[in-house]
Amino acid sequence: MLAPVQDLPERPDVIVAEGPVESLMWLLLADLNLAGGKRRTGETAVLQATCVDSTLIPYVEGRLNFSLGCYGCREATDMGPGEAVVGFSGAMLEDICRMVEHLAEKAIPKSRSKSALARIGQREGGASTLDGTAAEAGPFEKGGAAS
Repeated sequence: MLAPVQDLPERPDVIVAEGPVESLMWLLLADLNLAGGKRRTGETAVLQATCVDSTLIPYVEGRLNFSLGCYGCREATDMGPGEAVVGFSGAMLEDICRMVEHLAEKAIPKSRSKSALARIGQREGGASTLDGTAAEAGPFEKGGAAS
């Protein structure tokens, strides 16, 4: 069955998430934290991203796996150039969700605020973003929207 997780009548065997790489990175970081910081590995043939990499491997091995995509899924789906896929066993769903919620409390907003990049730019006397424009205060910094 293919459906959004919240619409499924029971826990699925495998969860497949497709989206921007940065968003999917948080799923991998959640898995890393659940594994006690042990490095995660991905396995891909770059030919079967959705057929094997994000579905069969997580189902058979009971672990998270990820892929940058493949020729087939990029031709047959609306997967964008900046997107990737992550798959994991449905048995991991509650733990992954719990850990992503934990990351959303501090790590995700801090990372997205680009405060370290802004500090580097200030030390170097000017440009604080990659495109050379001044960075605005993030929502969790002094002077930001949440201040």
